[in-house]
Order: sequence, then structure tokens, then C-alpha cells
Amino acid sequence: MGITAIIFALDVLLTAGCIYLASRLAWVKAGLNVLLPIVFVVSLISLIPTYGWLLGIVAYIYLLVRATSADFKDAVCIVIFTKLLSALVLLFLSQAGVLMITV
Repeated sequence: MGITAIIFALDVLLTAGCIYLASRLAWVKAGLNVLLPIVFVVSLISLIPTYGWLLGIVAYIYLLVRATSADFKDAVCIVIFTKLLSALVLLFLSQAGVLMITV
């Protein structure tokens, strides 16, 4: 269980960094102290089997709109950009040999 917790924590930190960058590119003022709890809650919701990913995306958009000055369109753009950026970072880390991900 220890390695799973470490991977979960690294995923939360990676996603928080990506969402921080995405919010800056969308001109939404949000600090890491606001974004980190959002990412943590969304990551926990996403662990629910079958529909967790969908509930996580809905929670992501809802919490971004509520906690920041973003409107719905900006929140959707932030979520899409964050997911793409996270996938690119994971792909880069796996190609660099840091992560062993097989598809």
C-alpha cells in the first residue's frame, strides 16, 4: 500500500502543477493553495470504479468555477489543457525511462 500512496501523491502534485500552468494560460487567478485541494478531491472521486472518471471531470469543472474567478468556458478549457499536459508529461517521463508504463 505504501508505493500506491506515493504514486497517488506524485499524481496529485503533477496534476496540481499542470492545472496551475493551465490556469495561468487561461488568465484565471488561482494559487496552488486553492488548486491543490481541488486536485486532491477530484483524484479521490476519480478512484470510484466505472463512473469515477466522469464524476471527477464534473467535480473538476464545478470546483474550479466555485473556487476561482473562472467562468464555465474557462474551467472546461483548463480541465482539457490539464489532462493533455499531464498525459504529455507522463509520456515524456516514460520515454525518458523514469516511469515504466506499458499500454
